[in-house]
Amino acid sequence: MEPTRRPEDEAQLNKTPAEQEEPEYSLEEIMNEFGGWTKREEPQETAPGETVRLAAPAAGSPGGQEPSEEEPADTIRFSPVHEKDEPEPERPAVWTYQGEPDPESAPADPKEARARARAERREKRQAEKRRRQLERFQKKEARKKRAAEQPEHTFASLEAAYQFYSAASGIRLRLLLSALACLASILLLVLSTSAIVGDFSGYSQVFSAIMLGLLLAQALLSYDICLSGVMQALRLRFDQTSMLFAALCAVIVDAFFAVAQGRTPFCTVASLLLLLALWGRSLLYEARRRSLRAAGNMEEPVAAVREEKAWHGYDCIFRAPGDAAQFAVQLEMPDAGSRIMRVYAPVMTAVTLVLSILTAMRGGRSFLWSWTAMLLAGFPAGVLIAYAKPFSTFAKKLYRVGAAVAGWQGARILSGEAGLIIEDADLFPPQNVTQGGMKLYGSRPAPMVIGYANAVVQTAGSGLAPLFEQMMHDQNGRRYSVDSFRRYESGGLGATIRGDIVLMGSIAFMKLMRVRVPEGTRLKQAVYLSVNGELAAVFALNYAPAESVRAGLAAVLRAGALVPVLATRDFMITPQFLKQRYKIPPERIEFPIVEERAALSAPEAVRDGKQGALMARSSFASFSGSVVAARGLRGTAILSICVAIAGSVLGVGLMFVLTFLGASLSASCWNLFLYTALWLLPGLLAGLLAGRA
Repeated sequence: MEPTRRPEDEAQLNKTPAEQEEPEYSLEEIMNEFGGWTKREEPQETAPGETVRLAAPAAGSPGGQEPSEEEPADTIRFSPVHEKDEPEPERPAVWTYQGEPDPESAPADPKEARARARAERREKRQAEKRRRQLERFQKKEARKKRAAEQPEHTFASLEAAYQFYSAASGIRLRLLLSALACLASILLLVLSTSAIVGDFSGYSQVFSAIMLGLLLAQALLSYDICLSGVMQALRLRFDQTSMLFAALCAVIVDAFFAVAQGRTPFCTVASLLLLLALWGRSLLYEARRRSLRAAGNMEEPVAAVREEKAWHGYDCIFRAPGDAAQFAVQLEMPDAGSRIMRVYAPVMTAVTLVLSILTAMRGGRSFLWSWTAMLLAGFPAGVLIAYAKPFSTFAKKLYRVGAAVAGWQGARILSGEAGLIIEDADLFPPQNVTQGGMKLYGSRPAPMVIGYANAVVQTAGSGLAPLFEQMMHDQNGRRYSVDSFRRYESGGLGATIRGDIVLMGSIAFMKLMRVRVPEGTRLKQAVYLSVNGELAAVFALNYAPAESVRAGLAAVLRAGALVPVLATRDFMITPQFLKQRYKIPPERIEFPIVEERAALSAPEAVRDGKQGALMARSSFASFSGSVVAARGLRGTAILSICVAIAGSVLGVGLMFVLTFLGASLSASCWNLFLYTALWLLPGLLAGLLAGRA
């Protein structure tokens, strides 16, 4: 069978040899045709309308397909015609600060380089110095914050604090039993002293054993004192109770040896110290209970507050609304004696311990005996009642007038150099200012004149406002409003009412304002009123001094650095006028200018000072009494503390000499008891006499 020829083969055979010659292919074209070339052709951009010939993918290649019968292997495809995209407009660049270029370095100059180096070193030293100062300041503030005094007790409210101190009444019974035990110990000490009652040496061991038993019983009665001493020592706040507990332990241990040796122990001195500690706590609890009760009975308490630099750089004491909750917290703050003993007690305990070791090493004496003697001599017994006794006295005194001092913190706030702000009603209460008569001048009716006078004094906030308000009621006065108001330094007031110019003041003020005053109406205690330059009325007044105010002013003047500052709005009240009424030297009183007096006595002023006392009433007697009592409390306590510390330091030195020399008869319990009682006497008298002035 003959093979069938295709039309394409017949056409090829009909060609000439030259026409039958196939074109030559390059290696690259051959490899592209069979898919063996791995070189990727760079894409070429095509112009619009240009055709592109694409090579058909090889059969069996990834993505390749077998060419169909309808489509030849080599196909010319036309790419879509795209218009050339227009370039996007350029976005405005954002300017960014890149910093100033570094200045070009100056030519190297050895002198300038050295000066620049010295300046840099100086700046570094100053920066380091400032850093160290800042660190020291921060550490100091941190120490202050850590050392800030915290209240001894924390209560939820004032009522809770009052209930606590009311429930602590059982301390009185323990105090009575402790006093009896102390008296018995003193009696046994007297019997043991042969120089007083004779020779009872045969009973010395019995007396010593009884004294030791009484001391142990008294320690049980004062369990709260001993427990407080242990707790304070564990908290690393070694105070007077801790030192007392250490002395008590030393006395008890030494007493066992004394009983065996036939020597009189130091039990009586320790018994006296325990009695004083329990008495001081009882007085302190009683004073706080009274103060809390007084504060709790106040519906709207008024506080005596101290504001720093209130007038010409001086601190002033004002009256402001009180805070009973803050008062309860202030009442629990520790006093100066407790704060001082936190330093004195550990130091003196360590000093006596070292001195006792020296005595035992050099003198051959008993270490426990010498340390017990020096520890008792170095304990300031007066500190135990230095604050509690005067506080109890002043709290009882102020309770009668409905006032209370906020403990030691309140006394410290109200003490020192300060001015006491005094207003019109403090010097002359409304009931002490009365009308002596009225005389009208001119043709204006009485209701208009009285209405003008009342409008002026009401706007001024004068102490005469209640009096003129009563006159308005009695004389059917008219009500007017003040259009403009002015105060005059020369002792008068000015106002504009319904177009009328009204002046009101003393006779000296009227003369100064050139208002004609008839000869027969020149009264010293009178208020003059003029309208449009003509005298309209004269109001005769009577200022009656009050005995309570007189006593309060006398107490304020005796307080030393407490200066009365007149913040009066009544133009009649001047230092010369007070000299006539209350016999007060004018040079002892500060009298600010009229604008300052109005600012100091402004009722709407907000006082941001610290409160030192609370009062049920804002009367001058309560105000001055609270401030004077607070200052007296602080002064008495500081005096007693100083006397007690001085006596204890001197006692340690004296007892060291006696124990070092082995003078056991001089360093006896009787002599040490007398020494403690004598140095206790000044502080005790100061506490008893506190508040008697």
